[in-house]
Amino acid sequence: MLKKSLIILTLLLGAYQCLPAQNYKFQSLFIYNIIKRIDWPTSSDNNIVIGVMGSKELYNELHSLAQKQKIAGKKVVIQEFNIASNKVDDIHVLYVARSSSSKIKEISTLLSSKPVLLISDKPGITGVGINFLDNTKGLKFEIFPGNIKSHQLSVANSLLTLGIIKE
Repeated sequence: MLKKSLIILTLLLGAYQCLPAQNYKFQSLFIYNIIKRIDWPTSSDNNIVIGVMGSKELYNELHSLAQKQKIAGKKVVIQEFNIASNKVDDIHVLYVARSSSSKIKEISTLLSSKPVLLISDKPGITGVGINFLDNTKGLKFEIFPGNIKSHQLSVANSLLTLGIIKE
């Protein structure tokens, strides 16, 4: 009986440890699908550049996905983002992990006039376009259409129906 209980406990702990990795996979897929529903101002960019700040795990998932899929016929490039570098001219999307959320205000200021979609995973943060929410029933997100529009981007109605609209 003890041996059987240990096996079950080991399986449950193993499944629990896989959940965060699975969450990064889902977030990377969501980010891809979100990008497909955002219109950027006309440009001659041949690539879609996604910056990732504060999450090596999400960076790895996005990088893996970028090796296999394009968006709107464009190659997807994943970059680690460092606020000190101020390299925002070529970024289309910037994901800021919860661990870096204290820098959101500074990042928002840096991106204020740029057509960049800012995504975070800490609910309630102001200045972003999308916040992923922690939810045991699946991955959900808040969407701030006013913030997105202020970055010269437009949002497809299909994306608005998927998220929780915030003003």
